[in-house]
Amino acid sequence: MSTTIQPRRFLRGLVPYIPGKAIAAVKRELGLRSIVKLASNENPLGASPKALAAFKRAMADCSLYPEGASPELRQALARFHRVDPDSVIVGNGSDEIIRLLCEAFVEPDDEVIVSQYAFIRFKQQAAMMGGKVIEVPMVDWTHDLRTMGRTASLRTKIVFVANPNNPTGTYNTEDELAELLAIVPASTLVVLDEAYAHYADGLPDFPLTVPGLLSRHPNLVVIRTFSKAYGLAGLRVGYGLADTELVGWLDRIRMPFNVNLPAQRACIEALKDAAFVKRSVALAAKGRESLGREIRAMGMEVLDSAGNFLFVHTPVPGRTLFHALLKRGVIIRPMDEYGLAKSVRITVGTPGQNKLLLRALREVLAQARNAP
Repeated sequence: MSTTIQPRRFLRGLVPYIPGKAIAAVKRELGLRSIVKLASNENPLGASPKALAAFKRAMADCSLYPEGASPELRQALARFHRVDPDSVIVGNGSDEIIRLLCEAFVEPDDEVIVSQYAFIRFKQQAAMMGGKVIEVPMVDWTHDLRTMGRTASLRTKIVFVANPNNPTGTYNTEDELAELLAIVPASTLVVLDEAYAHYADGLPDFPLTVPGLLSRHPNLVVIRTFSKAYGLAGLRVGYGLADTELVGWLDRIRMPFNVNLPAQRACIEALKDAAFVKRSVALAAKGRESLGREIRAMGMEVLDSAGNFLFVHTPVPGRTLFHALLKRGVIIRPMDEYGLAKSVRITVGTPGQNKLLLRALREVLAQARNAP
């Protein structure tokens, strides 16, 4: 039976976001017992023991609703970033913050500027609200912030920038970001997604956005997440930092109880565990260098990355490589949805996981070379 009920016209051309292949799905489909997942940029060290302990303690209160606006977590984030608690909003993953921004500020035919090969959710969410998405080509696989700024007009509601960018791993400097903020109209939001910022902290020219640039630009929104360096991807918690008036508008449309109680408590403790974050960042930096060197030695191009992953151009179609590795129990991420049929994204794992990946990769490439 079919229905004649039609969705909003802005939904008709959208395709769903495709997440990385889950371990459970691969086990079911291929009957494999051991899987190495290097597809979704999760933390291979797991989560902070302090956060896990807080999560378990909070389970005793699961019969009660959480505080709807996550006030304790907001206070903890405000102290951590040295900002006003009213300038913090917490979401069900940073995806929810992106959605709230588009729902609150983008009307049909408003312009939204994104970069070519930027995180695909920017484009999807803006299009869902009827926004006119303007895509600015990258330069050397990096956002061209100068052109993005000059493209902005009084009809531009949002300029989205992922820094470091997913999936390329490239980043923009503080000078480049400052120039963008100086160029765009004051009525245009610059939304800076810093999901991978922890991994770029050691770079001398990486932007110091909070509280620095944020305190000087009321049209700047900074988004962060607990899914990466904090190792809490399964809890789905992200947050935004912005002018208090902007946060007030987002709070009006935020779903009540959008972040569950154990997740709120776990994130508060995760913020205190600087040692765990430091270990996670160090592991990624060391693995990023060694893994990149080994993959380049196989004849593939690997972009320099400021994240916990590598963007690799492949000699065979990325989806072909993905399926071949999948049969060997290794999950990576093909880039077809970005229009990059011969590229993949590979999360930096533990030394053992990286070793298994490299062995499987050598086998697959050897078979491809020897194929008739």
